[in-house]
Amino acid sequence: MEGDKLVITLGAGRFALDTKAVAGIIELERLPFLPGRSGFVTGIVSFRNEPVTVIDLSGALGDFTDAPKTGHKVIILSSKGRLLGIDIGSAQVSFIWDEELKGRTTDEKGLYTSGRIYAAEGPVDIIDWQAIFNETTRLLTTEDHV
Repeated sequence: MEGDKLVITLGAGRFALDTKAVAGIIELERLPFLPGRSGFVTGIVSFRNEPVTVIDLSGALGDFTDAPKTGHKVIILSSKGRLLGIDIGSAQVSFIWDEELKGRTTDEKGLYTSGRIYAAEGPVDIIDWQAIFNETTRLLTTEDHV
């Protein structure tokens, strides 16, 4: 849980990603349609000439309110050849630097979280984006047979 964190503020709370995994952030008015999409998978984008599946972070975290999105800020995550786009809508991002984390983290795990930071402004859940990537892959490869 060491290292600088990018913090996303959503209606469901505050969430953090390791900055080492962030390959870039792109902003779009709308996402291109993804055939066969399901669950929290919402679209596909091109990033450095690579197709990247995009998920709705709020939906992945269990917030299914239909708040209208006025734009799409997509954080592109990359590690070991895996790419995933996380749509955070128009949410704001900030940072928590490594030196601020000392003694403020725990290993409290959730479905898609790997720990928690107890920051001065309140708790920040650390997103386990590899778990979200695995679930996204499962959603896209599972076929319903009737």
